[in-house]
Amino acid sequence: MNVKSGIQRALFAAALAMAALAFVEPAAAGYVRTNVVLRSGPNAHVPAVGMVLAGSRLHLYGCEKGYRWCDVSVAGRRGWMSSRYVNMTYHDKTVLLPTYIHMMQRPNIAVVPFNIDSYWSSNYSDFYFYDEIGAWRNVDWGHDE
Repeated sequence: MNVKSGIQRALFAAALAMAALAFVEPAAAGYVRTNVVLRSGPNAHVPAVGMVLAGSRLHLYGCEKGYRWCDVSVAGRRGWMSSRYVNMTYHDKTVLLPTYIHMMQRPNIAVVPFNIDSYWSSNYSDFYFYDEIGAWRNVDWGHDE
């Protein structure tokens, strides 16, 4: 195999992996605890993509390491929400997601990474803030509630 075809195969494999992340199936279902802003990334300072009403059903794709922010979809809109606003059902009781994670020895909620380029390209390419993606690449994603 020559170098060029090896690079092409590696790029093709990377593109497939990125595309697969965009179509990940929801891992769990939950409900929104209170009215909350849905965000374009795991940080309260990134652009909002909508308001979600209390009681809305959501699909949980996974959460960042530490389970502070979660990748969700609500009524067809994909975005990030603080886990403090997500209710889960555990033994017929409603509990906040952080409590659910603590109670479960092996939670069935995936730890998912956030890559602004692939996530925004898959979900927000037609939003007003998409052209500002370069300015958002330097956000410290790990230090925000």
